[in-house]
Amino acid sequence: MSKRNNGGDWTNTNQAAEWLGQPRSRVRAFAFHLRMERKLPDAWDYDETVRPKTALDRQWIYSHWEDWAKTWTEWRSRVAGP
Repeated sequence: MSKRNNGGDWTNTNQAAEWLGQPRSRVRAFAFHLRMERKLPDAWDYDETVRPKTALDRQWIYSHWEDWAKTWTEWRSRVAGP
């Protein structure tokens, strides 16, 4: 069931990448990480019945920037390696 009717500002990962100033593949990988790890559940939505299947809520990200940035930084340090 999609969360995209909660009044947030939902956008696909390509648009989110432009907004965040990050490569598209990195934002897609991070959204996948969030979904697999069940982290920041209000920031993303995955629904196979709509297109795009994965969306990010810019309104939530703005409102919870510290949480988003902390999780992003932790993830980047893990995937970037030494």
